[in-house]
Amino acid sequence: MLSVFGSGIGRGIAIGKAYVLRQSDIQTPHYQIDKKDITKEATRLRNAVLDTKSKYKSLLKSLPSSAPKESAAFIDAHMMMLSDPLLIDESIKIIKSEFINAEHALMQQSGNLVKVFEQMQDPYLRAKKTDVEHVTNRLLRSLMGIVSHSLDEFNDEDLKGKIVISKDLTPAETMFVKERKIVSFVTDLGSQISHTAIVARSLKMPAVVGLHGATKYISDDDLLVVDGLRGTILINPSEGVLKEYKQRLSKIRLREKQLSTLTKKTSKTVDGKRIQLMANVETSKELPAVKKSNAAGIGLYRTEYLFMNRSKAPTEQEQFRAYKRIVTAVERPVIIRTLDIGGDKRLDFNYPNKKSSESPLGLRAVRLCLNHVEVFKPQLRAILRASAFGKVSIMIPMISNIDEVDQVLSLIKQTKAELRSENIDYDSRVKVGGMIEVPAAAIMSDILAKKLDFLSIGTNDLIQYTLAIDRVDDAVNYLYDPIHPAVLQLIRLVIKAGNRAQIPVSLCGEMAGNVKYTRLLLALGLRNFSMDANYVLDVKEQIMGVNTDDLKGLAKKVISANSPIEAKERLAVLNGAMRVN
Repeated sequence: MLSVFGSGIGRGIAIGKAYVLRQSDIQTPHYQIDKKDITKEATRLRNAVLDTKSKYKSLLKSLPSSAPKESAAFIDAHMMMLSDPLLIDESIKIIKSEFINAEHALMQQSGNLVKVFEQMQDPYLRAKKTDVEHVTNRLLRSLMGIVSHSLDEFNDEDLKGKIVISKDLTPAETMFVKERKIVSFVTDLGSQISHTAIVARSLKMPAVVGLHGATKYISDDDLLVVDGLRGTILINPSEGVLKEYKQRLSKIRLREKQLSTLTKKTSKTVDGKRIQLMANVETSKELPAVKKSNAAGIGLYRTEYLFMNRSKAPTEQEQFRAYKRIVTAVERPVIIRTLDIGGDKRLDFNYPNKKSSESPLGLRAVRLCLNHVEVFKPQLRAILRASAFGKVSIMIPMISNIDEVDQVLSLIKQTKAELRSENIDYDSRVKVGGMIEVPAAAIMSDILAKKLDFLSIGTNDLIQYTLAIDRVDDAVNYLYDPIHPAVLQLIRLVIKAGNRAQIPVSLCGEMAGNVKYTRLLLALGLRNFSMDANYVLDVKEQIMGVNTDDLKGLAKKVISANSPIEAKERLAVLNGAMRVN
């Protein structure tokens, strides 16, 4: 048995067989061939084309009826590319003229086509280079006999019960984790507060990240135990160790069963303070967990996942259907956040200033939307149309100044007028709020509160920007500290601004679902939490055992600490974990 260690996510345990991703590990061979082998290499390439076409056809047949229409169009486009002489015939010409193997000839011609597409002015045509790369990758896998270990729409393997091993996972790839009944994942890179980690928590899926190359010790079908609490991975454990972890897993399930008795109970402190607990969701597939937890509604619907894993932005009608599905199913308030692309949340399709949007400090979130109204406007129309079917609010991400708020409010007003003129129903009383994720917004929250109907503190990014660290860079994530005194002072500032303006303030970052911070947040005056549905009952249990009057003095000590270490010690006292003189 071998043990490796990283940063754990979640409090659970997963036991399963390893599934090692190889999506970026193709090392293309390059060698000279004899003239007599030219026909053999050309035949190998043609056979790879036939094999890949066959796999695409199987995939097309297996597409569920609920899949977006463009999924089929995406596959059809790739099949057409397999018949394109510019890719296949030209590659065979290179084999014949340069006496090189099929893999290298294909890579050479693929590179030529990518360069052509990159130079095109039309964004749609320029985006076709991604299709070339996709098709080339699949042809190479067929040529080299590589099992298609990847997380994308073309993977038709049975992954139920598997533990995914990878260098890293993009937020887009984690969406496939959700849909394939994978029980855990393990990565070399990443941190506890990356978007990949957030998705793992939303699934209540234990995971370990930041292994720094230790995944090289894990092979396909190794039996693994992943301990999300301790950040430990056991490779091929003994029967005795396996038995011990299965017993721990049973205890975790028993604990979950005990928590379920709180479902129907009121979320109220000992001294009678009513606390609203809402849920964060990415897709409608999480709604069963929301209902199971009896959350008060959706406090954060992350719409960016509707834009991922596709070759172009969703249409207004497609977005409307998705939003309506959530709103009608929940039958409780739903706060829909407008497109929040940026940083590690990236889109496959091209658009102007894409490179800037991929920077944590670039043209992302509301900045991107205001610079690309052609993307933003259909989303606003779709959200407003969905508001006719339930209590919907709109939330603007990453605001940093009042001008951005004014521009969004003006666009919403304009969109409402258009819908009225078209006799399309919407709720004229839709509330508009803003996410406080930038220190500048927290500092001027008094001014923002006068313009908006509610505020929501996004602690994941607020901590990142306040402490000047990239939250997905595991070289500096040790500096990521939710109870850094500066962060706590900003949170308190926003809560007070909301109270003065008499508008609700919620907190929807990872802090909201971590019971370690529940008492502290209550003491700071927070009364609205939004978290992954799987943690609602854990937080409710904490709330029901707290008298907020007993916490105020201790909370002041935490927030006035001179260092993060001192803040942690005082938080432990607040939580009753230890006593100091």
